Amino acid sequence: MKRVTMLAAITTAAVLALSACGGEKQPGTAAPAPSEAKSSLSSPLGDPIQLAALTRESTKKAKSSKMTMETVAGAQKNTASGQGLYDGENSKLSMIMDADGKKLDMLFIDNALFFKLDAEDKAELKTDKAYVKIAADGQDPISQLLGKMMSKAVKDSDPSRILEQVSKAGKITKSDQVELNGEQTNHYVIEIEAEKAIALIMGDIGIPLPAEALKQLDAKLKGKNVTIPTELWLNADQLPVQVVSDQTAFVKAMGAPGDGVAKTTVKYTDWGVPVNITAPPADQVGDMAEIMKKAGQ
Repeated sequence: MKRVTMLAAITTAAVLALSACGGEKQPGTAAPAPSEAKSSLSSPLGDPIQLAALTRESTKKAKSSKMTMETVAGAQKNTASGQGLYDGENSKLSMIMDADGKKLDMLFIDNALFFKLDAEDKAELKTDKAYVKIAADGQDPISQLLGKMMSKAVKDSDPSRILEQVSKAGKITKSDQVELNGEQTNHYVIEIEAEKAIALIMGDIGIPLPAEALKQLDAKLKGKNVTIPTELWLNADQLPVQVVSDQTAFVKAMGAPGDGVAKTTVKYTDWGVPVNITAPPADQVGDMAEIMKKAGQ
């Protein structure tokens, strides 16, 4: 199970990156309705709560996009591409990741992760199924460890969520208007406080950390003002076209070896284009708990 556990962890991290670590809707926040016609680029906003509300309404209207993601950690680089439907409980994601030169095909749908198995995976798990399912309410150790976190991340996969996190754990430090890939955009530079962000993530997901883990986090981050610099580009319709998050200072504070950069870049295209994401046929899917039991793990 070592390989599948690792892949599930990578997948969950990818979803968390795409969802920008999630966040709950701010109460009492009224958002202007986006224009039906193609709008011209407005001036950047300085209020993150207002910006979050406006962007949330825009993504709610568009509902879907395609995306690419690149994560860099020192000398290691992983890439992913896919498409998403952002609809709360009904959100869906389809992704193909390239990790260590190997393609990883996965779906997030119906509150579960479906991970496509290749010949090596099938041999390790002793199954002939084409997919393995990791459910949010699964009883096997992997599902219990990752399922709830993954489910929360998928439900909050609307890219506008990053701004809701900013309103609680960070601030907009700079904004300007720049051209990105031939398109005029509003560009925001954001600083997210790592300590507050972690507390928000754990609280939203509802996974209590062991006392010793909390103690270690506190020792590494308390009073050090560790931030996660983030850049956000929004188009004229207040839709995200690129998000860059630099976790270098954070991973160094957590004791990661080396002096390499840790950065995630997510690009969004084709907003509003219909996407077709369906669950695999039931007879091709193996339940994680049953497969683990059969494999003697």
